Amino acid sequence: MAPHSPGTDQIDTLLWIGFIAAAILVVVVNVAMLAVVRKYRSERGTEPRQVSGGRGTQVKVGGALGAFALAMLVIGLVFTDKAREAPASGPAGLETKDGAALAIKATGQQWLWRYDYPNGSFSYYKLVVPVDTAVELELLSTDVIHTWNVPDLSGKRDAVPGKVNKVVFSADEEGVYTGNAASLSGQSYSAMRTAVEVVSPDAYKEFIEGQLSDIEEAQERVVGLIEKGEVP
Repeated sequence: MAPHSPGTDQIDTLLWIGFIAAAILVVVVNVAMLAVVRKYRSERGTEPRQVSGGRGTQVKVGGALGAFALAMLVIGLVFTDKAREAPASGPAGLETKDGAALAIKATGQQWLWRYDYPNGSFSYYKLVVPVDTAVELELLSTDVIHTWNVPDLSGKRDAVPGKVNKVVFSADEEGVYTGNAASLSGQSYSAMRTAVEVVSPDAYKEFIEGQLSDIEEAQERVVGLIEKGEVP
């Protein structure tokens, strides 16, 4: 994962801290066990004897492990709190009213994402957003729980039927960022993917205007065919 939005770098760092901490703990425990075995081993045929640690050993070990766990808790809270801070649009981003985040509706259904833009246009599978702009996705679902998961831009967020969840991100670089399904939503959940294409503000405006024009043209064609009786 390569962080491309504020908050994702904190998540990435926290994952590495957790991995290193777990590795250190595994090494320390195994080294201690080997050291004890080596120190108190006996020859074959020797009568077993009871071995006890020094006075206060358990308290010291327990205290050290408790301090380690507390440190990890504090680090996790600090990084998680920073990751939850809503990013702001930058100077190269799209200008919005009062500097508010660009609101886009993301609706999950078996097994596809639909994105509705502010001008009334929409797209399936691919979300197009302007670079250096705070984007607020309103996550909804028409059937079961779906998870919006694009690791380069944000942490995982669930789309729950009857509830609106939100995810805010701001992509710092143009490009295409992909994501896979992250929750079991039915037999074809593994095919439920999405892509976020980050473009310049001008290219974003051109895209949503073109989408709206194409949608209106298609609707007019359908209405015309119905009026002619060519469509039942």
